[in-house]
Amino acid sequence: MILFLAKRFTGLILLLVALSTLVFFFTRSLPGDVAALYIGGNAKPEQIERARIELGLDKPLVVQYKRYMERLIFHADMGVSLRTHRPVFQDLLEKIPMSFELVFWALLFATLGGVFIGVISAYHHGTPFDGAVKWFTSAAVSIPIFFLALLLQLIFFNILGWFPLQGRIDSFLEFTHPIAHVTGFSMIDTLITGNFQAFFNVLWHMVLPVAALLVGPLGIIARLTRSSLLEVMQQDFILSARASGISEPVLFFYYGLRNALSPVLTVIGLSVALILMATFYVEMIFNWPGIGFYALAGIMSLDYPAITGIALMVGAIYVVANTLTDILRRVIDPRIK
Repeated sequence: MILFLAKRFTGLILLLVALSTLVFFFTRSLPGDVAALYIGGNAKPEQIERARIELGLDKPLVVQYKRYMERLIFHADMGVSLRTHRPVFQDLLEKIPMSFELVFWALLFATLGGVFIGVISAYHHGTPFDGAVKWFTSAAVSIPIFFLALLLQLIFFNILGWFPLQGRIDSFLEFTHPIAHVTGFSMIDTLITGNFQAFFNVLWHMVLPVAALLVGPLGIIARLTRSSLLEVMQQDFILSARASGISEPVLFFYYGLRNALSPVLTVIGLSVALILMATFYVEMIFNWPGIGFYALAGIMSLDYPAITGIALMVGAIYVVANTLTDILRRVIDPRIK
C-alpha cells in the first residue's frame, strides 16, 4: 500500500507539472493584449507598458515559464488574477467551497441512488421494472446537462413555481440574514452561526442545480451496478454457495454485491471529474457563484493566471479522487492486492 501511494503521489506531481506546462504555453498563445486587459478601459500606452513590466510580460517566454513554475512549486503561488487583481489562490479558496457544495451532494445522491436502483433492477432482472430502469439510465446518460438544467428551470420554476430560478440565496435575505464567512460552505456556515432561515433558503436554491448534476452520474452508476451484479451472480462461487443452501437474498446482497462494487467504485471516481466539469454549465445557468462562474469570467477576460489555476485544481482533484477510489477497491476486493 505504501508503494502504491508513493507511485500515485509521484504521478500526481508529474501530472500537475505537465498540465501546468501545457496550460501555461496555451494561454500565452491566446490573442489579445494582456497588459491592456489588466489595466482596464482607456489605458494609456505608458500604463500598459508599466503593467507589462509588472506582470513580467517583457521577459522571454521561457523566463516567464521558469518564474511561474518556481513560484508555483515553492510558494504555491498561482499568480495574480488579471481581472480581480487578487491572488488566484485566494480567489479559488473563496469559490471552491461554493462549487463543492453542489459536487458533494450530487455525488452522494448519485452514488446512493445509482447503487440502490442498480441492485433492485438486477434483483428483479427481466421484469417490467428492470426494463424501465434500463430505459431511464439510457435517457439519463444521453440527455445534455445544459438542456436538463434549462428543462428543470422551465418545469419547477416557470410552470410549478416550486423552486427559485437561480442564485444561492434570496436577495432580500442577503441583507436581512447575511451568511457569515466561517468555512466558505454556505450550509455549514449558516448552521454554525444559527442562521437557520438562510440555511433552508440555501438548501432550497440548491435543489435544482444538484438535480441537474446528479442525473447523468446516477444513470451510469445504476447501469454499471446492474450489469456487474448480474455478471457476478453467474460465477462459480455463487453457484456453489447456492447449492449449499444459502438463501438467495444473502447471496445477492452480501456475497454478490460486495464483489460487484469494485468496478462501480472506479466509475464513482470518474464521476467526480464528470460532475466538476458539469458545474461549469450548471453554475452559469443557475447563476451559482462558484469556480464555473469564475472560470467563465476568466476566459472572457483572457485571465490566464485564473485559467491555469482552475486547470491545475481540477486536475489535482481528479487524480486524488481516483487514488481514493483505488484504495477503497483494494479494501473491498482483496483480489486486487
